Amino acid sequence: MSRQIFTLIGVSALLLWSTLVGLLRLSTESFGPIYTVTYVYTISAIILFLTYGLPDLKKVSKKFLILSSLLFVVFELCFAFSITLANSSEKSIEMNIIFNMWPTLIIIILAVLKEEKVNLMTILGVIVSFAGIVIINYHPNLNFIDNFLKNPISYLLIFLASILWAVYCIYTKKQSNGTNAVSLYFILTAIALWILTISTQGFHLPHTHGINGYLFVFINAVFFSMGYLAWNIGIIKGNMPVLIMLSYFSPIFSSAFSAFVLNSDLTINFWYGALTVTFGSLICWFSIRKNHVQHNQAKLAS
Repeated sequence: MSRQIFTLIGVSALLLWSTLVGLLRLSTESFGPIYTVTYVYTISAIILFLTYGLPDLKKVSKKFLILSSLLFVVFELCFAFSITLANSSEKSIEMNIIFNMWPTLIIIILAVLKEEKVNLMTILGVIVSFAGIVIINYHPNLNFIDNFLKNPISYLLIFLASILWAVYCIYTKKQSNGTNAVSLYFILTAIALWILTISTQGFHLPHTHGINGYLFVFINAVFFSMGYLAWNIGIIKGNMPVLIMLSYFSPIFSSAFSAFVLNSDLTINFWYGALTVTFGSLICWFSIRKNHVQHNQAKLAS
């Protein structure tokens, strides 16, 4: 398949992921945060194993598998629990917007590694993106600090998740040698979650009335697993800069879907903040693209 097809596969992941926050929150209402996350990742691991199988471990170094697995597992735990432990449905949607700072963080990390040149436009984009986070968390008589102190665990987990996902994307692109190990990652994540669940909740399974809770968990697992499979294919074999650019719009779609299924009344500040985060991220992306164009033109001229 062509690079464009692989890029489209990566784009499909963004659409699938836009449903995750809303579905995770609905499942949490039936099973609670720990069992919801454990169920979703267990079913996702089974689906990925049956559809994709395990990666050819001979094609990739053991160092890569260990480090990438560690990054992925810790990231997933941070992301899932930041959403499910949020104080309200509205807060879980806000957590997702904060998580979507990761494209900007990728650019910052690449700049620190001296693989991208930072200019004034890049710095402006970073400032605008962080300003969007402040706007999202501003309510009458309640600022970002107040919100953070009311739900510090969710905030710390989502900030850590955003950093870890940015690092994971960069590391996977550089060191994977074309190997997609997402099925292995999910199996390891499910094992870690069952250890956590049994050690904290005991060996029993919760019960819920009706089938809706189980249905939400299953749909969430299908979209979750297929989204990650598509994303890994996209970033390994597709056009990563294009995928990063399009990913800037995913928080808008995700927030709209989540607000609909959760019947959440999001404030005007939230939408201003979400658009500001997206706008700031786009500024960062265009600044990097400008550098690439100028570099390619200089090479052609020489």
